[in-house]
Amino acid sequence: MLFDEIKNIVTPSDGIAKLSFDPKNHTYGFNMGGNTKVGEIPTFSTLMGDYTYKKLTGKLKNIKGTCGNCGSCKKACYVRASYRFPSVIYSQAVNTWGMRNELDKVERDLAAQIKRRDIKVYRINQSGELENEEQLAMWCRLAEAFPETRSYLYTKMYGLVEKFLKAGLVPKNLTILYSVWKDQGVKEYERVKDLPNVKAFVYDDGDVRLETKIYCPAYVIPEGSTRAVRRPIHCDHCRLCIDKPTAKVIGCHDH
Repeated sequence: MLFDEIKNIVTPSDGIAKLSFDPKNHTYGFNMGGNTKVGEIPTFSTLMGDYTYKKLTGKLKNIKGTCGNCGSCKKACYVRASYRFPSVIYSQAVNTWGMRNELDKVERDLAAQIKRRDIKVYRINQSGELENEEQLAMWCRLAEAFPETRSYLYTKMYGLVEKFLKAGLVPKNLTILYSVWKDQGVKEYERVKDLPNVKAFVYDDGDVRLETKIYCPAYVIPEGSTRAVRRPIHCDHCRLCIDKPTAKVIGCHDH
């Protein structure tokens, strides 16, 4: 079993202990594509869940995941499958440490990469979650600094993003998708749904509380089945979440 729910320990292979992190010589950056979900879109990820990761070493030892409100979805989180690779946990742990301890450097490094690679779209927290106002403010500054680049994130930190949205602090090229799970997030989305850079992403396990007519085309339910299967369509093909302003409420079948 990958996760020990009782001890709250993530237990990948022991290879994780051999990966060392030196902040003085590290440059933070987007993962530049090849992801089975998002395709070639650059992503920045932090540690999923509310687990304590105890097999990392040095400054990363006993680092906690970033999802403080993941009780409803952590067992279904698609990121879990990737954690069989120690390098994935390590890279996300490094990003998590950076976001908590040297946010200014993370911002500078990512800005330099966007400029150097001429990045036109990126996803924030392909794994993980916003933790505080300082982190969201950083993503807003980064979006504002590159107005021709689109960015997007999914979140259950409804109160945090609502505060920024209503204050006009979220640039128009940063799309906030409210992650909706049954009735979780429905009322919160309703309060800001008229803002142009706000969408809802609804996880459909057969119990949907927010009317959903448009679905992520990457998952379809075959006739005679109750569970969706993956299709070879990536986010960089679809872009329902990234732009397409008429797609305000987007569903995704249980998979």
